[in-house]
Amino acid sequence: MTDETVACRRCGDTQPRDAFYNQGHSSRPRQPCKQCLSVARRVQYLAGGGSRISHAQVLRDKYGLTPQQYDRMLQDQGGLCAICGQPETRRGSGGEPRRLSVDHDHRTGVVRQLLCGRCNSVTWAVEESPGLLEAVRDYLERHRRLGNA
Repeated sequence: MTDETVACRRCGDTQPRDAFYNQGHSSRPRQPCKQCLSVARRVQYLAGGGSRISHAQVLRDKYGLTPQQYDRMLQDQGGLCAICGQPETRRGSGGEPRRLSVDHDHRTGVVRQLLCGRCNSVTWAVEESPGLLEAVRDYLERHRRLGNA
């Protein structure tokens, strides 16, 4: 148990770290606190919204963005991934293309740009293990040479 305290972005209360859920990709606590999430989900459920969390909620709670800010980023990028310059190819459960992912620094939470799922996964992996990019490059080169032998 740690003595760390964290301020909830929704209610503003400073609470022990264990009052927040963990993020799978970061050591930072997930915002907002467990209590605020529980209240929001209960209100949404009672309003007939089921348990699905809206894109606007994810943008606000996870990245501190409004839907308008996301849309502006998307427009500025021409609807394409900031790395590969391609549209999103992943499909949602209804078969529609998914939205571009909000790329952010996992240590600071600072939002960078919008990425397709493939580039977002690669960026995350390299950010977590910077030597990985060179190791993959070496691996592919080694197998390219073996394939041409």
